[in-house]
Amino acid sequence: MKLAVAIIHGIGTQPDIRDGDGQHLFAQELIAGLRLRLGTEADQVAFQSLYWASVLDKRQLAYLERLRDQPVRWRWLRRLVTLFLGDASGYRQVSQAYDTTYEEVHQCLRNGLNRLRAKVDPQTPLVVLAHSLGGHIFSNFAWDQQRINLTPSCSNDPFLGLETLAGLVTFGCNIPLFTFAYDPVVPIRFPGHCLSDPVRAQARWLNLYAPADILGYPLRPIPGYAAVVSEDRAMPVGPWYKRHTPLSHLTYWQDHHFQRYVAQYLQRVLSACASSATHN
Repeated sequence: MKLAVAIIHGIGTQPDIRDGDGQHLFAQELIAGLRLRLGTEADQVAFQSLYWASVLDKRQLAYLERLRDQPVRWRWLRRLVTLFLGDASGYRQVSQAYDTTYEEVHQCLRNGLNRLRAKVDPQTPLVVLAHSLGGHIFSNFAWDQQRINLTPSCSNDPFLGLETLAGLVTFGCNIPLFTFAYDPVVPIRFPGHCLSDPVRAQARWLNLYAPADILGYPLRPIPGYAAVVSEDRAMPVGPWYKRHTPLSHLTYWQDHHFQRYVAQYLQRVLSACASSATHN
């Protein structure tokens, strides 16, 4: 395999349902769409879904069950608020004595990356596709890993150390909402340290947001982020009856324009990987 692609979901309940390749339900349509658009090049890409919803879903659903006998109204809206905002409030770094959820979520990412690593070599370039809160979670995960890698090194396992991170595609991303508590705001180091020159030349952090998606934001206006985020692109996604509403937040996965945009970027990275192999 020339390229590894990890896909992380965002807020909202996600069933732990997997296909024969072990890919979770939330990522299956996107993976299928990317494979279709990559054609024969898809054989050079190892995909892996990164699933963390199990950490919080059980607690949220248990609470909603206990509300069944309570005199509350707008139950459908309360369910949405609990499952969506509950993820954002539940995943946060708190005092060390209580800081289990943050680490449990990160361990889910680590487990998924280990499964992906089993399919590729330690020097394989990595592209991460992160939806919604998943962008914030991966940013924190990378930040913590980079604190370990204070002196970037290509020894040991640079893939698991995120030193082969060559691409980051965030979509429906709400990182700005989590930056207001910090002054100054410092983004993660991007790209990874252990990339060939051709791959480094194609390394991009691409951020896409639907104009009607109230949970998706541009990133480059955040102080310091213009240095690492190559592009903020407004892209309407979803069927006509959703693309002009906040429901567009949930429709990136199936959108053909979004899939084509991501596939074209993956093709550029694959071409850079081939150029690296030619020069070695």
